[in-house]
Amino acid sequence: MPIASFVTSENNSAPYVTITEVLNSPTAASLDFTSLIPGGTNAQQTAALQDMIYRASAKADNYCLGAMGTLCATSNVENGRYRPNRLGQFVIHPQYWPILEVDSFAYGTTPGSGMQAITLTDTNTSIERHQFIITSDFGISTVVQFGSLNLVAGGFPGDYEQFCQWTYVNGFANTFVTSGAEAGDGGVEVDNLTGIYPGMTLTIWDGQYTEQIVVESAATNFITTKSALKYAHSTGVNVSALPATVKQAVIHFVCAMVTERGAGGLVLSEVGESVGVSNKTLNAEWHESSGYDLLDDFKQIWGRS
Repeated sequence: MPIASFVTSENNSAPYVTITEVLNSPTAASLDFTSLIPGGTNAQQTAALQDMIYRASAKADNYCLGAMGTLCATSNVENGRYRPNRLGQFVIHPQYWPILEVDSFAYGTTPGSGMQAITLTDTNTSIERHQFIITSDFGISTVVQFGSLNLVAGGFPGDYEQFCQWTYVNGFANTFVTSGAEAGDGGVEVDNLTGIYPGMTLTIWDGQYTEQIVVESAATNFITTKSALKYAHSTGVNVSALPATVKQAVIHFVCAMVTERGAGGLVLSEVGESVGVSNKTLNAEWHESSGYDLLDDFKQIWGRS
């Protein structure tokens, strides 16, 4: 029987910006996106730009979370070996952050079927951004016998390494409108609800019609908002909890790829007159370094306790 890894986040990523966001960005305003494919049609140019956005988004993921992680909200199953601390707690550091939700936890002296599942409640589970803590307060007891005297101790077996497995949701909600919404509507239909919870604030990134919404409920791929939408939004518009700095970093990476392939940008004066052509090598390097600088605060620091 094959034994598979528990890490299931690969290929769950999604682009962090749309084509419209790139084309309407001041950062990319000096670049020519109409000849990405020499002699190509408009549809081919659009497809090439979309491909660049996917690659730039993957670059952001790889820089922040390594080869397998993604900043997009995903549900993951992971495993590891941990020892309960002196307080009878498992302090778990998952591979990815921020932690949004813990759905299951099991431990045991042997992996797989030898683990004991724990019923998680708000009295035995504490979630922090980079780690979560499972306490021993859920009825498990250990009986120690001294002659005719039985002593009962609660909690996990202290200082013994245990195989642990957990399911959790992590990352930033990142989804796209799948059906156009009108101003005054009470919500919006999207393609993915992972990482979206009642009370959360999300941003609909739609140029001059960008607006923030507060989630009332989220079910069957529909986000119901606490107040009506201010603007109409078309299919494909991005809805996310991503900080704007991540989006800006991805736009920088797209610009770097465009300039690397030979599209030097015009340098504009304050009044909009062309005064020269930028050096494409330096321009690409500047975009790359600017993107990485913006992502520094999102780099994963992973450890185990």
